[in-house]
Parts: sequence; structure tokens; C-alpha cells
Amino acid sequence: MNRIFSRVAETCGWPALLCWLLMSLAANSPAQERGAAIFQNSGCLRCHSITGVGGTRAPDLGKVGLRRSPVQMRKQIVHGGHGMPPFGDVLSAQKIDAIVQFLRSCRTDTPPGCRTWEAPATR
Repeated sequence: MNRIFSRVAETCGWPALLCWLLMSLAANSPAQERGAAIFQNSGCLRCHSITGVGGTRAPDLGKVGLRRSPVQMRKQIVHGGHGMPPFGDVLSAQKIDAIVQFLRSCRTDTPPGCRTWEAPATR
């Protein structure tokens, strides 16, 4: 792996390598995309929003990946608390894992951030 980075840096320069690395990190993995779809289709958006799109009853989760660890996120989803109902008996462990994978990628409040769906058109 280090040889690949060195080769890219030699050929393209360090700024190009840094740009490539950042773009690689920003790309959604299949697990993140699945988690985003589950988040969107399982009713999470009724209460939560991602970068301003969704419900207003619970916190916007646009930057939750910076504030919470995967263990903390999973615990919150499974057991609830602070006004959130538990979903451990509602969602399968696989779906919860996928949602956590998605939420780990949520690291900015600048739209669209980790959100993979479009904001509804305003009239």
C-alpha cells in the first residue's frame, strides 16, 4: 500500500495524492449506502434530519459521526433514551449495523453531507 501512495505522490505530487485520499474517504461504501436507505425507509426521518432534511423532533445527525462512537450510536438505537424509543426489537442487528455504518460517515452539517437523498423541492 505504501508503494502505491509513493508512486502516486511521485507521479502526481502530494497535493494530488491528498485530494485522491480525501475523495476515497468521502465515497460511500455499499454498507453506507445500504444504511442510508434503511435510515431513510425505516422512519428515522420522521424525527431526525440529516443536514436539514427530515424531521425536527430529534437532533440533526449531520455531524453525529464526529460526536459519537459506533458503540454509542448502536447503544442509542438499540436501547433508546433521551426521548428516543428503543429500536432493538424493531430493527434487525444487520439493519442496525448498516445504519451505524451510515451514521459514522455523517461528519458535516454542510448539505448534502452523508445524505444520499435529495432535499424536497420548495415551492
